[in-house]
Order: sequence, then structure tokens, then C-alpha cells
Amino acid sequence: MIMRNSELIMVVLLLAVLSLCRTNSLACNEREKHALLQFKQSLTDPANRLSSWSLTEGCCGWAGVRCDNVSGRVFELHLGNPKDSDTSTLVGKLSPALLELEHLKFLNLSLNDFGGTPIPSFLGSMSSLTYLNLWGASFGGLVPHLLGNLSSLRQLYLGGNLGLYVDNFSWISLLSSLESNG
Repeated sequence: MIMRNSELIMVVLLLAVLSLCRTNSLACNEREKHALLQFKQSLTDPANRLSSWSLTEGCCGWAGVRCDNVSGRVFELHLGNPKDSDTSTLVGKLSPALLELEHLKFLNLSLNDFGGTPIPSFLGSMSSLTYLNLWGASFGGLVPHLLGNLSSLRQLYLGGNLGLYVDNFSWISLLSSLESNG
């Protein structure tokens, strides 16, 4: 009988721990939530991909947002166009509000439409980034040398952006963690 009571206690504890680990049950950081809402305001979203992003919902349950299971801090944004079609493309400009996401490691904005604007230099200040995917996102102009500040960056995708150019490759040598695709 003692064994059954301890087993029951273990099951209850396990269920309690598992319920805490559900991503959308996490309380997200309010500053990060408001930063994401500011970022959303800088975009047009014709397919309503970001419709779950609202003041009434916690940001850890929003589409494309991943939070740390313990801290509730945003560490991934999966906002690449999933269908590679014009109807689900996010359109607009990147907002510096993204700088509030201090723990962001993964940023995928591929196949969206940023209208030929230059890649914002402020991305070079996002020192936690290990993955940055801007492939085919309609950026143009000079690739900012400040991307060389992303010393933790392991993967960088800039291809498929017509009109994007690099005038000097010396900053790339600062990306010592960058992996080669072979």
C-alpha cells in the first residue's frame, strides 16, 4: 500500500511538471510582448499569420514565437513565409523593437517582402543570435558591416535578395562561429 501512495504522488508531481512545460502556459515577459506587438505594427499581414499576437494572449503561445520553458523569455521567431506565396508574405520594415528580445537566438524572416530596404544595422546588436535567415526576403542595398558583431552566429542566410551587395568582406572574418554548408 505504501508503494501505491508513493507512485500516485510521483504521477501527480510528473503531471504538474509537464503542465508547467507547455509552451503556451508560460507567462511571457511583458516588455518582450510589447516589443513583438510593436514589431507586428511595422508589418502588413494579409494572410493574418500573426492574428494570435494580441494583448489578451501570452506571447509564448503566439504563432511563430518560441519561449524558454523556464524563464518565459522569447528565444526563437519562426516568421519565414511557410508557403512561398505572395498571399502569406509579411510586408513592411523591420522594427528596432526587436532589440528588446535580448535572448533571441533564432530569427527566420525568409521569403517575406521587405520592399528592397537595406538590412537594418541594428541586427548587428542582437548579440544572442546564432541563426539569422533573411533568404529571399526582398532586402536590398549594402549588407551592414555591423553583422560582424554577431560573434555567436552559426548560420547566416542572405541569398535570394536581388540588389543586396557586400563592399568589403573583412567583417565576415569576425563571425568565428559561422558554420560552412560544405
